[in-house]
Amino acid sequence: MRKILNKKSAATRKHRKPAANLTITHILVPMDFSGYARQALTFAVPLARKHRAKISLVHVVQPPTVSAWRGIPGGGHYFNMNLHNLVEVTKGHLDDLATELLPDELRGRAVVREGNPANEVVAAARAVKADLIVLSNTGRSGLKRVVLGSTAERIIRHAHCPVLTVRRQMNASAKRLLALKKPLYPERLPWRRILVPLDFSLTSLRALKMAVPLAKQCGARLLLLNVIEPNPYATGMEGAVLVMPEVTVARNARKQLPQVARRFVPKSVRVTSLVAHGRAADVIVETAEEKGADLIVLSTHGHTGLDRLLMGSTAEHVVRSAKCPVFVVRKPRDA
Repeated sequence: MRKILNKKSAATRKHRKPAANLTITHILVPMDFSGYARQALTFAVPLARKHRAKISLVHVVQPPTVSAWRGIPGGGHYFNMNLHNLVEVTKGHLDDLATELLPDELRGRAVVREGNPANEVVAAARAVKADLIVLSNTGRSGLKRVVLGSTAERIIRHAHCPVLTVRRQMNASAKRLLALKKPLYPERLPWRRILVPLDFSLTSLRALKMAVPLAKQCGARLLLLNVIEPNPYATGMEGAVLVMPEVTVARNARKQLPQVARRFVPKSVRVTSLVAHGRAADVIVETAEEKGADLIVLSTHGHTGLDRLLMGSTAEHVVRSAKCPVFVVRKPRDA
């Protein structure tokens, strides 16, 4: 009887183990005509080829203002063109850009919208039913970010689907790549080490479930990282212990990470477990550089308003600071 129960229990555990599937049928790539935005296609195109997905390009036209002396295709400027003509010219140029940059079998729609860039990219993603947004990120920090904000961070905060951010490269090799009339896209994604921060919550496990199929596709190693942050509160009051010592938390994390790997990661994928101490966002970025990670996959609760002001966002800090691409999986609003 015991053997039968054990077999049944093992079968149940096997049945509960989630399948590592990643469904991508439509990718949205925002373009701003700077040239650097097309660096996002270096990752969007191989992903689309792997999943036989379509790629749509979107550009957001902002209402003309005196300060918007930004060149547009055709030699005009926002300042001396009315909005209707600007949309017409932009749509024609975006169509030409899609023909020039995208392989025929991957080409989706060329979408031009008017208004706030972050809001309209999010709306466009819903309109075309995108499964993924891939965008280039300037990685602003300090005063410039406070004044101008970050379109990438706002998109991550409100998008209904995952967002892959790619840090813009300003070096000579990147400029030579952008100068090519016909881009040369890699056949395979270059990810060999994928860092997945875990705090053992259901939200962080969503990132792991997204990272597993990416690792299988690339033959990459998964680096599972648990960060133990300093406790800002007293560890005891009147002799009553309120929190566990960090040593105990670290010991438990070292036990849990391999258990999570056995539960959610197939044996064909190599796994390394890491436990570190410090501020989560900083440790994630530092570990990615130290371990040579090619991609960070993490989840976000998508806090907005007062929640975000009080709690901040680890995902946004990582997107802003990481040198490698960051794949952000957002917690569904109805979850």
